[in-house]
Amino acid sequence: MRGLPQRCTIATAIGLALLPGLSLAQQAANEAGARTLDKVEVTGSRIKRTEIEGIDPVQMITAEDLEHQGFANVYDALSNITANTGVFVGEENTNNFNANAQALNLRGFGPGYTLVLLNGRRIPMLPKPAGTVSGNVTNLAMIPTSAVDRVEILTSGASAIYGSDAVAGVVNVILKDKVEGTTLSYRHGDTVHGGGRSERVSVTTGFEFGDTQVTAGLEWDRRWPIQGNQRRWFASPDRSPDPDYRDPTQVMSFWDRESGWDLLDISGRCDPLGYVPAKPGSATGTERYCGDNDFDSYTVRNGRKRLFGFLNATHALGEHELYATALSTRSRADAGMYRYGYAVDYEVVDDMQAAQPNAVAWRHAYRTFRNNEFPGSNQKFKENNDVIIAGIRGAVGRFDYSLNYNYGRYRYRDTVERFNDKAMMGLLFGEEGRDWSLPWAGSRWVRVGAGSLDANLMPNGNIDFFGQLSPEVFRDVMHTSVGDGRSTSQSFTADLSGNLFDLPAGPLAFAAVAEATRDSYRFITDQPTVDGDIYGWSGIRGSGKRNHYAVGTEFSVPLLAAGSGFGQWDAKLAARYDHYDDASDVGGAFTWQAGLSWRPSDWLLLRASHATSFRAPDMHVMFAERSSAYTSGVDYLSCVQQEGLQRGQSWQGCGDDYGTGSIRQYSEGDPGLHEEKGSSDTLGMVAQIGQNHSFTLDWYRIKLEEQVGLIGADAVLRYAAECALGFDAQGLDVDPNSPKCQTMLARVQRGGRNDSVLSVITSPFNTGMYQQNGIDASWSSTLPTDHWGRFSARISYTHILKTLSRYLPEDAVENIRDRQWNSEFRTRSNMTLGWDYKRFSSYLHFNRLGSSPVRWADSYERFRPWMTVNLSLAYRATEQLSFNLAVVNLFDKTPYRHASEKWWPYADITKYNPVGTEYFMTVEYKL
Repeated sequence: MRGLPQRCTIATAIGLALLPGLSLAQQAANEAGARTLDKVEVTGSRIKRTEIEGIDPVQMITAEDLEHQGFANVYDALSNITANTGVFVGEENTNNFNANAQALNLRGFGPGYTLVLLNGRRIPMLPKPAGTVSGNVTNLAMIPTSAVDRVEILTSGASAIYGSDAVAGVVNVILKDKVEGTTLSYRHGDTVHGGGRSERVSVTTGFEFGDTQVTAGLEWDRRWPIQGNQRRWFASPDRSPDPDYRDPTQVMSFWDRESGWDLLDISGRCDPLGYVPAKPGSATGTERYCGDNDFDSYTVRNGRKRLFGFLNATHALGEHELYATALSTRSRADAGMYRYGYAVDYEVVDDMQAAQPNAVAWRHAYRTFRNNEFPGSNQKFKENNDVIIAGIRGAVGRFDYSLNYNYGRYRYRDTVERFNDKAMMGLLFGEEGRDWSLPWAGSRWVRVGAGSLDANLMPNGNIDFFGQLSPEVFRDVMHTSVGDGRSTSQSFTADLSGNLFDLPAGPLAFAAVAEATRDSYRFITDQPTVDGDIYGWSGIRGSGKRNHYAVGTEFSVPLLAAGSGFGQWDAKLAARYDHYDDASDVGGAFTWQAGLSWRPSDWLLLRASHATSFRAPDMHVMFAERSSAYTSGVDYLSCVQQEGLQRGQSWQGCGDDYGTGSIRQYSEGDPGLHEEKGSSDTLGMVAQIGQNHSFTLDWYRIKLEEQVGLIGADAVLRYAAECALGFDAQGLDVDPNSPKCQTMLARVQRGGRNDSVLSVITSPFNTGMYQQNGIDASWSSTLPTDHWGRFSARISYTHILKTLSRYLPEDAVENIRDRQWNSEFRTRSNMTLGWDYKRFSSYLHFNRLGSSPVRWADSYERFRPWMTVNLSLAYRATEQLSFNLAVVNLFDKTPYRHASEKWWPYADITKYNPVGTEYFMTVEYKL
């Protein structure tokens, strides 16, 4: 009976929210009246209507659009909408913090600020967050293309309708229903430059028996990886635009660390292993390291296998209908990251047992391992995602109602092989305590007796570190690092909508909603990895749950009818209250929206809207346990002290000579965070020019205050230096005894050989601000002809006017739209041209990315706009049999390269797709 009070709370909340509407419904139960059957609920409103265009700007991508645009899957098509101006680093750069995911980043606010729905309902988030203490995202790779009927995208905030997360927009994926017959489909795909082959098989079916209607489908696909040496322009180190970086990758090296970094010659060790002796860059000495082309370890697109199943079913009960939706996904993937290696710094002493051993040398040994030596280059992923939506809907008099329950569960697991650090030291140097020790707390500098090394002071314990090796020799030091996650989301929702009463200009429509939700998540990396016992790898842990209750209402108010002489005027009013029963400081959040539309004539609609929004802190941001990662920063304190900088002198040059190198960063969540608060404004027009042409233009402004951010390592080091010195970087007084200073000083640990920075502690906070202003425009035309078929054109365009940001409390608000480090495209546009003629159709889809800054350039530069073209050709041989050929990136556009992109892959592949031309051939048969 433990769950009884909670269920009573849920039932009470739903009942109270719907009581007024149900009373009205009962009064109207016996009234006769025709129901409009062609009204639909459009994303951004719970009130059904006949018009797609209304006060809120909504874009739509249909299943036919997915085919015509030529993309491989739903995510590829959605990532190319013009509102998706931000960048999401996912499967092309997986690691211990980035998941093998695909997510949208509308307006550049971040992937967690776009709400993703399935048939209008929330689905579980990916349990692995996108960073040490970062938000969870919705993984669109879990949605099968063959199941999608359409996707509706609301490109403005909508918390007053949907609650948290609907800050930058809403993406509502609507699955197919009422499918007739059975369709079998097979698709083969490949790339022209090698790698990336794909196969997909799907079956969809639909049937009716009595009052029951069922639509179901299965889809299986497999995609092979694209390796890091399978594209000519990044196949080997000699492709670097900088001559100093064209030498083979350093895979084995030996260094004298007594006074810095002096390379020692190991050229004689290279040839037996198939490596080549090489010198670093423009060095003039005779010393050599061992080099190799290790780019085959990377993947620029991961291999994966997926199996999807979906079901939509309804059963009519007179004026009522039972309905159920189920979606299940099984995914397995493999990502090539980099050639894993091991490095160690050690002090050589003459006698390990002496009370004060005498140091005779300082050395650094480094080596990476091929997969046949140690299988550490690949990370494996296993993901299972299940969603069930069920309920009853229908009519009570003139009102429509829906009672809904949905449950989702996401299981996630990633694994990678790594070294236990201390066990590896034992393999290299012998027995701890007798042959070696770690004398400096918090530091990896090892003290080694000379007797445990060879004549050249190289490691000479249980293995020849620079010799022939196999996986068997690492058996006792190998550790499988595991990240295991699970998230769930379940909710009860009750909706009521309809016309309350008639006004002079028409009926007053309303909708009411009550929701009760319970979310949970858990992500656990094995404890040795989190504790830093595993070399070159770290992880995150966290778990939590929360209850969330909401009530909301919406009104569509006709102000003036179309025949009033002043055109048709309509208003939208919506309000919602969300209450969070969790450890955060959110408590309750009230949001509202007011919108106005004016139709001065049948062909023109003018619209405006203002809405408030909010976002509750992600559970991982609140509940993350202390975890560790490797980072770097600037040791401002050492810089000021050693350079003798006086109060008011600039600290700008400290980064040149006082970098910390790789240090440990500890991060943890903060349960006391409160909600991020925002607003969204839109002003636009929709014009229907004749029967065949339409145009939309919308200005938007989306703003978010008290945004959750992470105080990074460099900021902590700067704060701590200011507190230790008593003045800040501008020369102003700082109180070392203030609570802020005491906290910041405690976050920095120093020690080791030179009292250098060993670690920092970071945490999330509520102080950031982000705002974007811009315009969206679209044009759509069709031209039917008597003899030449039907021609069509659709154009979409987004232009960012400005992006305002403030990160830290003391920072000034600045326009970052054109900043060199801002990866957003300030314009995006696309165009689809089509021709349908009898049984044949052909479409060209143009995708244009506007200019963007060159991220590593010495001075400010921008890349030119980048455009790719997709081709789609379809032929329906019979009523049952059809063929399709799609070519993505028809003209084999490659990412821009720049002299500053010195390192593999010599281009920014997070912004520019590195795959090149890819084709898909599909055959489809309807039974």
